[in-house]
Amino acid sequence: MTAPKDRIAILFNPSAGRGKALEKKDRLERLLREWEVPFDLMVTASEKNLRALTRECASRYRAVAGAGGDSTFHIMIDEITRSGAEVDFGLIALGSSNDVAREFDLHGLEKACRALKRGRTRPIDLGAVEQDGEVLRYFIGQANIGLGARVNRYVEEISRKWPRLAAFQSVAGTLGIIRAYRRKEVPLHLTVLSEGQRQEGFYAVANFSNIRFWATGRTLIPSAQPDDGRLDGCLIGECSFLRLARLALLARKGRHVGAPEVEFLRAPAFEISSEQAFEVQVDGEIIGGSRTPLFFKAILVRAVPQALRLIC
Repeated sequence: MTAPKDRIAILFNPSAGRGKALEKKDRLERLLREWEVPFDLMVTASEKNLRALTRECASRYRAVAGAGGDSTFHIMIDEITRSGAEVDFGLIALGSSNDVAREFDLHGLEKACRALKRGRTRPIDLGAVEQDGEVLRYFIGQANIGLGARVNRYVEEISRKWPRLAAFQSVAGTLGIIRAYRRKEVPLHLTVLSEGQRQEGFYAVANFSNIRFWATGRTLIPSAQPDDGRLDGCLIGECSFLRLARLALLARKGRHVGAPEVEFLRAPAFEISSEQAFEVQVDGEIIGGSRTPLFFKAILVRAVPQALRLIC
């Protein structure tokens, strides 16, 4: 019998993609067998179970892959990094957005299976959100303040109350933006410090990213590189709902670059503070949870260079 160290542990999150991931399980297993990938597939029951399985598998297998969405990947790399395990990590995108997999050209089951069979790895950076020197989350994609967090929380609420509406992600997201504007939850007055520079103002979106893509394929930060030891920031200043909708449309192809409301930053770390308490969303997850979010008045978001071996 082949030892676990010669196989890939695949942790399958059936709730990914608003519960549609389970429909792809049989096809995924068929493709893995066709590509002759030696694997053990485990279906997870909850976030707690996913974290526990990640820790266990990272200590026993040569490689661990997540089958789920950006939130699944975030939870798994957070556990792997905290454990200090030296293990290769794979992406099988089954989520609603799949921005992380899109960054590494792994969007699609066949591409993911081909990469797992090939086994080629690439060292990439991670991001970390810290408060008072304590790492709250490691992430592979981005940390968001402002609309990114508010809309995420609203969509989670919608998912609990009206699951059918939540399936229409763009509609739910638009309703979340409208609510945030009506309640004057945005813009937020933020101060951002990085490498001796200071940005201060009212911002609807404050995104600090390791990758180019955001909000289901929008090229928010075209110049972002996941292996340069730095994070890229995108700040979208105070603007009307209609103007924001226009910027979002332009961002589908990265054509928002140069707009007067949009600022880009690049640095190893960013200190973000505000007199008004704010939430932080990290790769689709609100820190503290959507029901009991944590609120901050100051955080540090920094790059962690070469922290993950990604199978690509």
